[in-house]
Amino acid sequence: MMKIIFISGVKFGYDILKSILEENYKIEASFSYLPGKKKFFSDYTNFEDITKKYGITHKQVNNINDQENIELIKKIKPDLILVFGWSQLLKKEIIEIPRLGVIGSHPTELPKYRGRAPIPWSILKGLKKSALTFFYIQEGIDDGDIVSQKQFDIDDIDDATSLYEKITILGKKMSSEILPLLQSNQITGKKQNSNLFIENWPKRTPLDGKIDWLKSAKEIHNLIRATNYPYPGAYTFFKNKKLIIWKSTLDISPINEPGKIMIKNNQVKIGTSDGSVFLDMISYDCNENKSGIEIFSSSDNGMKLE
Repeated sequence: MMKIIFISGVKFGYDILKSILEENYKIEASFSYLPGKKKFFSDYTNFEDITKKYGITHKQVNNINDQENIELIKKIKPDLILVFGWSQLLKKEIIEIPRLGVIGSHPTELPKYRGRAPIPWSILKGLKKSALTFFYIQEGIDDGDIVSQKQFDIDDIDDATSLYEKITILGKKMSSEILPLLQSNQITGKKQNSNLFIENWPKRTPLDGKIDWLKSAKEIHNLIRATNYPYPGAYTFFKNKKLIIWKSTLDISPINEPGKIMIKNNQVKIGTSDGSVFLDMISYDCNENKSGIEIFSSSDNGMKLE
């Protein structure tokens, strides 16, 4: 049976690891982020419970490329390393250790789109389809030979939460398909066609979720969709307190009153430069998620968000 090392620090990886273990594959060791990394990764997940349950050697690290981690990996002599949700590039010294290579994942249709924050960017760019790609990790960025690639639809009602779930379900299915093929040496990677590359997506930070009410309702609605959980959310301010909008409904009526609060029929909507958005789920001043009408009162009607 293959000796596998699993590297991940996020929920996507946790769910795939759980699926792999339930199929009785042997994970020799798992590396995840130190708890202090939680502030940098909105979908950070602690792997201690699952690794303890299955008796897996588990190490939380600041940098997977530290020499002590490399020496541990060498000592284990894995056949395969799986990397599902990890921001650091692996050194050549690690990549060359496993005889079956290092396989990572990227939730875009490589080689079209590379880079950071692929789920939010897929929504913000208005993609109707994308793909989850498993590929061999090399020294470059997301440019190794493709092992497996499966498409998924991005519907108008999808947000970051639903896309994350779609990709997780797909990831579990794909890992279940490729592991037996890897074990029997039946996998051949397919070289990426660089001519198909479109663009590289930059890193996003919580500050990118700040709503500009001078933009159109569609742009704002898409930002809200793109930054939903597990991401930090799209936000604005009301009476100098932070208001996070988790879910909205697009209203394309001819309204041109950016930031204006409008309350009618037990619903709250906010004007933009073109149309408005209904506030379906929000959190205000660190309170739990509520509908707009539970936060705003008639006295707020006509006031403006910042």
